Amino acid sequence: MQARKNNTPIIGIIGGLGQMGRLFADYFRTLGIEILISDLGTKLTNKELAKNSNIVIISVPINNTEKVINEVLPHIRKDSAIMDLTSIKEDPVKSMLKGNCEVMGMHPMFGSTNPIPGQTIILCETKKSGAWSKWMENFLRKNGAKIEKLTPKEHDQTMNIAQGLIHFAEITFADSLRRCGMPVEKLFHYTGKASEMKVQFAARLIAQDSGLYGNIQISNPYALKSLKEFKKSVEELIKIVEKKDLKSFKKYFEKNQKFYGKYLKEAYSDSSYLIDRLMELKTVRQKKIIPQKPNKNDLAILGPANTFSHIAADKYSDAKKYFAHDIDEVFELVEKGTVEEGLVPIENKLHGSVRETLDALFQRNVNIYKEITIPINHCLVCLAHAKKSDIKIVSSHLQALSQCKKYLHKNFPNAENEAVSSTGAAIQKLLQSNDKSIAVIAPAIAAHNPKLKILTENIADKEDNATTFIAIKKGRISLSEQSAKSDSKLHKTFIAFYFSANAPGTLFTVFQDFANSKIDLTKIESRPTQKSFGDYIFYLDFNGHLSDPHVKKTLQSVAEKVAELKILGSY
Repeated sequence: MQARKNNTPIIGIIGGLGQMGRLFADYFRTLGIEILISDLGTKLTNKELAKNSNIVIISVPINNTEKVINEVLPHIRKDSAIMDLTSIKEDPVKSMLKGNCEVMGMHPMFGSTNPIPGQTIILCETKKSGAWSKWMENFLRKNGAKIEKLTPKEHDQTMNIAQGLIHFAEITFADSLRRCGMPVEKLFHYTGKASEMKVQFAARLIAQDSGLYGNIQISNPYALKSLKEFKKSVEELIKIVEKKDLKSFKKYFEKNQKFYGKYLKEAYSDSSYLIDRLMELKTVRQKKIIPQKPNKNDLAILGPANTFSHIAADKYSDAKKYFAHDIDEVFELVEKGTVEEGLVPIENKLHGSVRETLDALFQRNVNIYKEITIPINHCLVCLAHAKKSDIKIVSSHLQALSQCKKYLHKNFPNAENEAVSSTGAAIQKLLQSNDKSIAVIAPAIAAHNPKLKILTENIADKEDNATTFIAIKKGRISLSEQSAKSDSKLHKTFIAFYFSANAPGTLFTVFQDFANSKIDLTKIESRPTQKSFGDYIFYLDFNGHLSDPHVKKTLQSVAEKVAELKILGSY
């Protein structure tokens, strides 16, 4: 398997349907990297993935990691690489080094619900790290990740404290509360917000995968050393309390104040800020805000408000807008008939097609009715009282951050880039935080708030950026339908299809039909079916309307060659 012409690899993720594997798969795909996935239930096996990938990433539970490494290692090419995402490094790296390929350990220091840009990833280079390892490091840095480097031994020793000891303290604290028997709901009537947050962090950990946190405790070879120190701390303080020795307590307390030094002031300030945000959240919940429900005549769009989707929707229709949580919800509402029409982004001029939209167009019982293109003019928005020198964090959607890289590098070289779900979500976060160190990349409409101002307009690296949106309605378009006559030259048709089996020349025969009919293809794209390796759905759009006899005849010929043809729209 060869890398593509621009030297970007094909990345295979074993365990790619799990939470962390899916996060990395989506991250790479968004940035234009071809991804293969094997997992429980996929047709593509781990061995097939290993043979067809330039970089193989192992993203499975810690206790299965070495077993999977040993399974796939013989099938990885010498000019390929193997990496893993586990929280333990020495033993997995030793296993990977038994192969003939490149080897590098990776450890993402964040959860599967966090966006990767702005987060820390630890890389463990080895004597077999090479070109693909360097590519991975450069790619992650370029696209917002913070990179730290440790040897496998240094990693496990560090994680023994950074994860093992801290998690152990939270787990035992949560268990102690359970043993004391007071329900947390009752406890919170009598605690301050700082204490409530401590309980929340412990409960947050307990709410997650016990197997993951159990393996972090048990599998680290250095775990017992720090846990014995923890035991000493607990036993020493218990003896002080038993003796009611306030003098010794002060010494115990003050030697820790000395250890933490200047960090105490920072910790107090930051935690006070978090407590304020917690109190705001409690206030919002107490108001019992009724969630928005869509009406039949609403136009469903990707929310929240004051995004480019909102701008496109206002330009397209005067209808009341329903702000959906994601693109798939827009399709679901239209398919179910909850709303008659939806509007979703399908293509950005700089970053190409929106894969969620392409997938849903093929899978859902909907069709494209119209399209609209709007210019994308990014602005840097901040609090009204903030100055440029205050900005330490720039927050926005991943694509917006990517489209303004040159501006950010020139004007805010030391600022942290923080990716969130949308430009609207970034604005909401800015307003809720009231933090003048945060700025947001968003459309100008988002700054129509007295608390906000536009610091700089038109900050995109390229001035002529634009995004195309499509209006969708329920139902499929059939070739047998009698379409109303239309000026074919002013319209286009968008189709998708796949073949029953992958064979040389099959796609060419479809292209030949269009060439013979002298129909101009304006777009050709493919997306994996996610059923098995090598299976693709092909998307074509071309000039012409379904009412044109030449178009209909060509599509009838195509339909005979493919396993399924879907007319996504003729508009």
